[in-house]
Amino acid sequence: MRLFHILTAVLLAVAAAGQSVAPPVHIAPVAGQVLVFVNATLHVDAYTTITNGTLVVKDGLVVSAGEKGRHPAGAQVRDLHGLHIWPALIDPYSDLGMPMEDRTQRGTADPPARHWNGALRADAQAHVLYRPMPERAEDLRELGFATVLTHRMDGIARGTSAAVLLNEGPVQERILAADVAAHFSLRKGSSPSAYPTSKMGAVALIRQAFLDARWTEAMPDGHVADPVLVALARQLHGRLVFEAEDRNEVLRWGRIMNEFGLTGMVKGAGDEYARIEEVRALGWPLILPLALPMAYDVEDPYDAMEVPLARLSHWAWAPRNAAVVDSMGIPFAFTTNGRKELKGLWKDLRRMVANGLDSARAIDALTTGPARLFGLDDRIGALRPGMLASFLITSEHLLHPRNAIDETWVRGERFVHRSIPEHRIDGTYDLNLVHAIWILEVTDRRDKLEAFVRRPMDADTARVAAMIDREGDRISLAFAPRSDPDAVVRLSGSIHADGGVWDGQGLRPGGEWFAWSAIRKADSRRTKSQQQDSSATLVVQPGTVRHPMSAFGWSTPPEQATVILRHATIWTNGPEGILRDADVCIHQGRIKAVGKALDASVLFPGKKGPHVVEFDATGRHVTAGMIDEHSHIAIKGGVNEGGAAIVSEVRVGDVIDPDNVNILRSLAGGVTAAQLLHGSADPIGGQSALIKMRWGHSADSLLIRDAPRHIKFALGENVKQSNHTAPSSRFPQSRMGVEQLYYDAFHRARDHGAEWRAWNDARPKQRPSLPPRRDLRLEALDEILRGERNITCHSYVQSEVDMLMHVADSMRFKVNTFTHILEGYKMAEKMRRHGVNASTFSDWWAYKFEVYDAIPFNAALLHSAGVNTGINSDDAEM
Repeated sequence: MRLFHILTAVLLAVAAAGQSVAPPVHIAPVAGQVLVFVNATLHVDAYTTITNGTLVVKDGLVVSAGEKGRHPAGAQVRDLHGLHIWPALIDPYSDLGMPMEDRTQRGTADPPARHWNGALRADAQAHVLYRPMPERAEDLRELGFATVLTHRMDGIARGTSAAVLLNEGPVQERILAADVAAHFSLRKGSSPSAYPTSKMGAVALIRQAFLDARWTEAMPDGHVADPVLVALARQLHGRLVFEAEDRNEVLRWGRIMNEFGLTGMVKGAGDEYARIEEVRALGWPLILPLALPMAYDVEDPYDAMEVPLARLSHWAWAPRNAAVVDSMGIPFAFTTNGRKELKGLWKDLRRMVANGLDSARAIDALTTGPARLFGLDDRIGALRPGMLASFLITSEHLLHPRNAIDETWVRGERFVHRSIPEHRIDGTYDLNLVHAIWILEVTDRRDKLEAFVRRPMDADTARVAAMIDREGDRISLAFAPRSDPDAVVRLSGSIHADGGVWDGQGLRPGGEWFAWSAIRKADSRRTKSQQQDSSATLVVQPGTVRHPMSAFGWSTPPEQATVILRHATIWTNGPEGILRDADVCIHQGRIKAVGKALDASVLFPGKKGPHVVEFDATGRHVTAGMIDEHSHIAIKGGVNEGGAAIVSEVRVGDVIDPDNVNILRSLAGGVTAAQLLHGSADPIGGQSALIKMRWGHSADSLLIRDAPRHIKFALGENVKQSNHTAPSSRFPQSRMGVEQLYYDAFHRARDHGAEWRAWNDARPKQRPSLPPRRDLRLEALDEILRGERNITCHSYVQSEVDMLMHVADSMRFKVNTFTHILEGYKMAEKMRRHGVNASTFSDWWAYKFEVYDAIPFNAALLHSAGVNTGINSDDAEM
């Protein structure tokens, strides 16, 4: 009776929702038909298994899933003895059904109609865009998938995803849930907009878009709002998914969203093991690619030398990534996104399990895990009453190497991939041949039957192969004893009782007919050949994780120590000058003391002083580390944001690559700190980053805390695009235009700052209902006007240098540094009066027309005139 009560309750709750208004495409399913699957190994979820379980389904929903019970009258019963039932799989990161779009007109529409930047497509909705792709859907069903979360993978703000069922009903009935999550990446995609051209530009666009979305949300009724920003504002209150190209970008998204007080989940790249502590600290769930790199061909030693250690290390570590993520308690799900082809998916998953991933956790990451991440675990991902009847029927455990997925059911709709015999016949049988009892062992591999016979007292090695053939419930066997190979016994008969009983007529070699039977032994469903798991997949000992995960990486990043260097020649760069046979003590990353015969007990009195490591530096020189004022190393995704002439909103600090080997090479050259500058493509470039060369640490750890803020400006041929081969319509195209661009930008920045200061200074009741729009581009320029941000300007020609100082004087700010400044010797006195610094080359000039007047005495002449002068690299080496 209990089953009938459950059935009634479930069906009454979903009766209205289960009715379709669309005409059937094929033969209409029988409404109200109850399907009962019995005697299966029933996996309710990845962690709950019921032997000889029963699954009851009606109208596309699970009625019950448990042990044997009474069947409702009129139910269609299927005996799945020896088979497995699993929840169907879910792919949480797909673009199934997303059509290609002609976007050549994006970025040209009027702002009220469409956002000015075509890479922002927050108003795209996958449930509206979805178009069936039958072949791709069939490929996914054959692997066991019944649901995908799909979205358009194009652009930076990509819109929302939809949970789509992989059945063949009307399109509107395939949409399980709309607007499930909003998706973002740092890839511009097919947008025809000129901006952004770099990763740091993409970050800046995201930041400005989020600010604009919240500003739009605060608009009073009646304002005409951009639909992209309206959609984005709504999405910021929901579930957010960010795509990362590597482990450092996982952390990059965390930094970006921390600014806005937002969290989300990240679709990673499968290399999170290399920054796992930082990833765990982020606290976000991950979507991991169920994909492993192919092995490299290293047979030829010359080819082997071309494969970087970083790639070899990733090949060894990638199978362990999911296990490492799981061991850190980070929620995750798997996706097929990132695979070159679907073939081999289960092999890769078995390899991950062989390399330490818990098998139940592996299956959870394809079923309940993704459903839980996206708030769908009350409908899909498990087999519980009221949930969708989306499940698989398989021959073996999902992770068994010989497993076959026979059927995929999607909300009660059946898709057959391989025919299932009415009864499985694998097992061990007592074979009664009237005058003798033999042991019969059968392996049923669906596409191939194997049989062996032996006498009860014989060892396994004495068994002989038997020919076996099955057609439905008809079975035939033929074998000969090992002692008499010509004495072939032929058996023909029928299969009864769930495949456990056979009987029929046999023919002996002499022509004598006889009755025979075979009875399967209890608990003998799996023969020894089946019990042996031949999935011994490749397990490689990958060694330790290095920091970074490349050549010269640390097995453990060095920590700060208390050190005394003794008997060195110390260049103080201060009033003390050069000290010979002197000591220097370093403690907690700072110079504690400099002098002769330093006494550690005096420097650190008491019993709890630090452990002091001493080095004999006799014959050595100790200097301050060199500082490279002009460097472009360790910048990910482009040094220039060339999509606009003014890009003061972009920040190099957003895209530092801590794994760049040039950090180590700089250390080898004596450089301990550098200013990472935006390139010189624009009159007003991006904000620079001041870093310490802390090889092996994260991007955040490289940044110098509380460092003065800087920004890159540029003059000359680059900014007016003198050497571009293709025609350009970008302003400015002349040196005169550069000057006017500066004036216009600073006047707008001053107005923007004044507007905000008036708002902040006003009493709340006197403020307008809507605050000013926060413009990141103008905000950075206003910081220059207020003396809170310093200009480093790429410069060569005297007249242009003079022009920018005049602009600065007239706008009442100072230029901090002219970098390159190869004609600085011509106007050193004027530079000194302005108070600007110079950073120049030591031995590089005449490489283009505007550098022809450079001389090797430039730095000396600037220094002699009283200009603070430095030497920079503008290169990966110094």
